[in-house]
Amino acid sequence: MSVFTTVLAIGIGATIGASMRYYLTQLMNATLGSGLPYGTLGVNVLGSFLAGMLAVIVLEEADLHEAYRLMLLIGLTGSLTTMSTLSWESIEMISLGHYVQAGLNILLNVALSLSAAGTGVALTRYLLIH
Repeated sequence: MSVFTTVLAIGIGATIGASMRYYLTQLMNATLGSGLPYGTLGVNVLGSFLAGMLAVIVLEEADLHEAYRLMLLIGLTGSLTTMSTLSWESIEMISLGHYVQAGLNILLNVALSLSAAGTGVALTRYLLIH
């Protein structure tokens, strides 16, 4: 696969994932308020769950062209989730003296995202077997 095709495939997935992240973040923040950055937490958990599901489907089950695998796993889920925003929001909380809030934000993002990815893998494998 050429470099151009690789970049194009990842770019298409990234455009979709980043757009989803933006709108889902806006919706969650407007709905749940500003106690924590719920939008970032929500997209990280959702994106991790989706990544877990797609990893099973794309890497273990489906016979997809490499371009589609890159588009879904790297582009879509990579840009739907956001470690950089989690880091920035947590540093901002720390700089304002909100240490407990920052710690909770980091803990929830890591624990729930890892749990969501594992659940996505397990659920998808279960559904494919049954």
